[in-house]
Amino acid sequence: MDVLLAIIAVLVYPGLLTAVGLGAFYGLLVGQGATWPDGAGLHAREGLAAAGSVAAAGLALATLPWPWHPAGGAGAWLWAWTGFELAFLLPLLPPLAAGVPSVVRAAIREAQLGVLARAAIWAALAPALSAHLDWRPATAPAHLLALVAALLAFPAAVGWGPFASEERITPGGVTAGLATPTRSLDGWARDVRSGALLAAILVAGLPVRVGPPWLGLLVVAAGVASAGLLLRRLTGRIPRLTLPAALRLCALWALPLAGLASLALAVMG
Repeated sequence: MDVLLAIIAVLVYPGLLTAVGLGAFYGLLVGQGATWPDGAGLHAREGLAAAGSVAAAGLALATLPWPWHPAGGAGAWLWAWTGFELAFLLPLLPPLAAGVPSVVRAAIREAQLGVLARAAIWAALAPALSAHLDWRPATAPAHLLALVAALLAFPAAVGWGPFASEERITPGGVTAGLATPTRSLDGWARDVRSGALLAAILVAGLPVRVGPPWLGLLVVAAGVASAGLLLRRLTGRIPRLTLPAALRLCALWALPLAGLASLALAVMG
């Protein structure tokens, strides 16, 4: 029975199928429209890497303490972090090996910025997950600070807007030169990764298991909707950042906030 519940958690809720649904929801909210995979894209190594990233994102979601988690959901942040890093870095391997300078440059930018931003996210969320059920007046501000730090780093972690590839220098980014089915598959996988990471931040940073399970799920859905609509409203209003400027923004804002949240949770816990 435990094995069956674990399989349900990985494949359905809160795993792979949930990640796919979150990706469609995220795409609609941010304004890109819900994208769906083109199976023909699997003939390219870039398409296979994109599909693998979706599987990794689903596995990562299944390790988090969701309401009504079939297998209990212990909040194993280390496994969640590993799964999401694999989900975001795996699609960059083919571009890094492409041998095309502009594509390699775009992949290096995405890797550097994404790794730093996600490090800030998990620096904030690791202590929050360790004290996930400890929501008291003394600990609530630290939990909310961790949530703010993680959300601040989220756009850079997924390459949204000003943190995307510099089109002036690397037109097309990491998908330059790919066939249409492969680009479609890559775009779908990017939405899935982004939606899954946003939901993971909300599950880890909010008291979703303190009250009734249905209320926890409603809070996560409302959080995803609010964040997605905010990103949609800001799309095109912020200029594209250079890599040094984007890295400084993460290093000077998200990382210090994450460190402060970790310290506060350690002291208050």
